[in-house]
Amino acid sequence: MKLIKKTILGLSLLAGFTSCQDYLDKEPLSDYLSSNFYNNEGAIKQGTNGVYQSLYMESSQLPFCTLYDMYTPMGIERADNSGIGVNNLQLESNFVVEAQWANFYKGIGRSNTVIEGSAPYLDGLSDKAKQYVAEVKVVRATHYHYLTSLYGDVPFFTKSVSEEERKSATRKPWNEIVDYILNDLEEASALLPWQATELGRIDRSYALGLKARMALYAGSWYKEGFGKAGTKDAAKAAIYFDIAAKTSQRIIAESGRALNPNFNDLFTRAGQLTPASKKENILGIAYSDQASRKYHYQSFGEIARTVGGQSGRFPTQLLVDTYEMANGKRIDEAGSGYDPKNPFANRDPRLKMSIYTHKDRIIANNGGVKLNIVMELYKPQTLSFDASGNSTSITNLDYTGSVAQYGYIQSGVGYLWKKYNFFDDEIVSEPTYNILLMRYAEILLIYAEAKIELNQVDGSVRSAINEVRSRAGMPLTISADPVRLRQLVRRERKVELARESGLHFFDMRRWRTGALENAEKTYGFPIATGVIPQTPTTPGVYPDGYSQVTPDMVPTYGTPGSERDLNDLALYAAYGSKLRQRDADRPKNWDDKFYLWPIPQTERNKAPWLTQNAGYGQ
Repeated sequence: MKLIKKTILGLSLLAGFTSCQDYLDKEPLSDYLSSNFYNNEGAIKQGTNGVYQSLYMESSQLPFCTLYDMYTPMGIERADNSGIGVNNLQLESNFVVEAQWANFYKGIGRSNTVIEGSAPYLDGLSDKAKQYVAEVKVVRATHYHYLTSLYGDVPFFTKSVSEEERKSATRKPWNEIVDYILNDLEEASALLPWQATELGRIDRSYALGLKARMALYAGSWYKEGFGKAGTKDAAKAAIYFDIAAKTSQRIIAESGRALNPNFNDLFTRAGQLTPASKKENILGIAYSDQASRKYHYQSFGEIARTVGGQSGRFPTQLLVDTYEMANGKRIDEAGSGYDPKNPFANRDPRLKMSIYTHKDRIIANNGGVKLNIVMELYKPQTLSFDASGNSTSITNLDYTGSVAQYGYIQSGVGYLWKKYNFFDDEIVSEPTYNILLMRYAEILLIYAEAKIELNQVDGSVRSAINEVRSRAGMPLTISADPVRLRQLVRRERKVELARESGLHFFDMRRWRTGALENAEKTYGFPIATGVIPQTPTTPGVYPDGYSQVTPDMVPTYGTPGSERDLNDLALYAAYGSKLRQRDADRPKNWDDKFYLWPIPQTERNKAPWLTQNAGYGQ
């Protein structure tokens, strides 16, 4: 199956984090609009393929959307995490905040050039040419979807702009932008097939999926309030939840999409090329099998040093303890069977599919050498297995050595991301698996959540949730209680979609759980006591911390029926001193202003009519 070719239109269209100049690129206006470049199908295809490059938005070859969940307590970054993840108060000048803004608008500028440049000729051109323009409109919608979700009211342009127009830019209300984009997506979807024949190309499933996602977000924003002190409007919330429900239901009924029975295949290079994965993975940022063999550094920055990586992003205990027991009970519930000495046994299988835990075997390929190494938290030595199953003791570079301070033990809290990073067919430092922007499981959960919020709980709601749970082998729900189903669908979004497209980052904002999620420090593995380091004459004593855990070391989830309880947010303070803590001397801060990022000051200096979000000054 072909992939979109990397046509650059004679200039670099790759939207990297290295440029934050004008947030609306004016180059295409002078180079292409004035030359009638887009007057034929071939040129429009060329321009469309160039527009796709704006979805990469890489920072040092790291796709942007993989970072968002690291800005929530479900994930952390290496070292002291002194930026967004601990709610740094200087977000106005934060490089990520500025770079994201600049790159989204660069993508919008590219999109507008193709849309505007082709408009005078489109009626006389082929259906294929019209399909390409529809794809461009969906790319543009993707950028505006991120902009409104991150910043709220933003400048809104549907055509190329002049220097004077850029300087006089003002912010359009987020809800007006959402309404325009929802309509744009509906119109564009009619020109697209349900499933694209080229890997990485936009189709109707994604266009309507993005419409459903944006409507779900808008419904939540109206229900809970948007930004620091947003106004609630239940009637408008219902309108958008209804759009989300009906749009996602169309995808479920008409698209031919389905879940892949093999969850792991969704996130590996070989697995993503199977027919079953193509059914579920609606859109990914394309890397696999491209002629230029484009690769990224995601796995290199998330895998253990012992297998050739240098981990810099980690899951946390808060996420781990969101996963149910295999019997469907939360770990604090009576009859769950949870054993704090053996906390990873008999859990929701997606825990071990998504997260590496103590004593797991890490499978990796380091420069062509296949590795199978035991993840070890407590000892300076670990085991490496060969193809025949024979083991050898090797130095545990994540416990000791010059870069151990950057690993999952000292910098993280004892966990590594397994999702995307379970493979032996690619080199750790040069993976080419695709980075997912949307898959069918999310559509099922959008439908269920929207119907629950409308108080329209019926068998179709349970069926959508249970389709996702059934694939994982989890017990099916029979509940008709909207409160409990809301809890379950939120839980499913966390454990099913963890670290994909940054969905929990935006869920935390729209559910307004920021204060609850950021109430405690970041906790992790139990600290081992009685350690006696090795010397030249003694072997050393390195007890396993999990063997020292006491029965009372089970988290609580707040008062039954409380928001903390219903959002499955664990509390560890009662025994937190016995656990590994990150940023222990600097507890996380939360202010409701963090529900929106600030408008970058660099952009306000260029366009003085841009106002600032509440809480960030004038």
